Amino acid sequence: MGACISALAISAGAPGVLAAQEAAPLRLVRCAPARDIPCLTTRLRLPESGIRALAALDSVTERGSWTGVLGGARLIGPGLVTPPQIDPPLRLLVLLDRSGSMIGEGIAFTRLTLRSFIAGLDSATARVAVAGFESRNVARGIAAATFDAPAEAGQDLDRLPAPDRRANTALYSALVEGVRHVAGAVAAAPGSRGAILLVTDGRNDVDRPGDDAGLLAGPDGLRQAADAAARSGSRIWIMGVGDNLSAAEIGTLAGQRGSAATVSLDPNAMAARLASIARELRGVRELTFGVPGGAAAALARAPWFGTAAAWKDGRPVVTHTLVWRPPLYALPAYEGVAEPSSVPPELRDAAGVGASAGSVRWLMALCFGVVGVVLWVVVPRYAWAGDGLLSPAPPRAAPRAEPAAAPAQSGGLHAGISEAPPRKPTDVTQELPAVSGAATPSRRGRGK
Repeated sequence: MGACISALAISAGAPGVLAAQEAAPLRLVRCAPARDIPCLTTRLRLPESGIRALAALDSVTERGSWTGVLGGARLIGPGLVTPPQIDPPLRLLVLLDRSGSMIGEGIAFTRLTLRSFIAGLDSATARVAVAGFESRNVARGIAAATFDAPAEAGQDLDRLPAPDRRANTALYSALVEGVRHVAGAVAAAPGSRGAILLVTDGRNDVDRPGDDAGLLAGPDGLRQAADAAARSGSRIWIMGVGDNLSAAEIGTLAGQRGSAATVSLDPNAMAARLASIARELRGVRELTFGVPGGAAAALARAPWFGTAAAWKDGRPVVTHTLVWRPPLYALPAYEGVAEPSSVPPELRDAAGVGASAGSVRWLMALCFGVVGVVLWVVVPRYAWAGDGLLSPAPPRAAPRAEPAAAPAQSGGLHAGISEAPPRKPTDVTQELPAVSGAATPSRRGRGK
């Protein structure tokens, strides 16, 4: 991780299997504002196989799966950001089974998890249509669904009628009608791509009283629906919930380019599956690498090639060529500042990510204020106390008690009275505390 990047001067080659791949350019940025700590950033557009491989990982696992090498030297990190934008723009049709078997927890849990999934889509690049299906009015109900921004699509989901006990599951016909509806939306928005998310809890079950005429059924109907999905070019996800369904059936409908999975009728399991689908919709990753010490001189000398890779079970599931080209002027030539959330964890403390310049200045001012108080108040107080100026004066001595008078004799005269000798000028009756700097202590209490 911390290998000296001067090894860039030793090896500048990338693996031969990546030679035909378009290299992703690296940019030199500051790891944090006003800090001279270099980071390298790049933006990768993943192939479809790589998107699917990474979608099987949760976001935390994927963040720790990436590595970077430049010129044979290991880079620090990287930090990972998955942009919310969906590129190319998306036209997504959500088909929700409203047959009788969905009454109760089935419809409640699917509404809950689908609402959160739709709300997480980027409103600038995604348009979503929501349609319920059963075995009646299948084509008309799906054709009436409009592609709106995610917020409006969430409201459409809430407005879907509750399941009907008499309704059956027209699974095959619903998928065919959905493919047709998405194709029209993509044709009306050139440059966009289509996708279908179908949620069901049962098998195809039609040809009952009250069902639409001509609904697809049996092996032939399964084949027709699978062929229509394969020819569409749209990405198809089928999520089966509960136990009353066939994994082989929904797998055939999804085809080679699609994805089918069964989950328990549990909001957490359903949300985890939908989160994986949301990651599949985003095929761009932004990586930020830390540059070990001494890199500036090595990066300034020549172009270097390297590799960014994501690993799973000890093997790379995504590899992408990196290229660094030095600027025409001397380094450091920063092209901005890295997004704080993308800085590798190993560099966040060193770069001071998360502490703004204002907060640093505030802490410095507080520190200087504390030092000033200590120097101007606390230190002088203790210094003066050492000189005795602030020491309290000792208490005065109690006055000398005079001897009690003898009781009076008969005749009004006192016996045993003797006259005290007069005090001399040199007699001392009390000492006052010496004042610092005085030549001789002062004395009080001389006799009158």
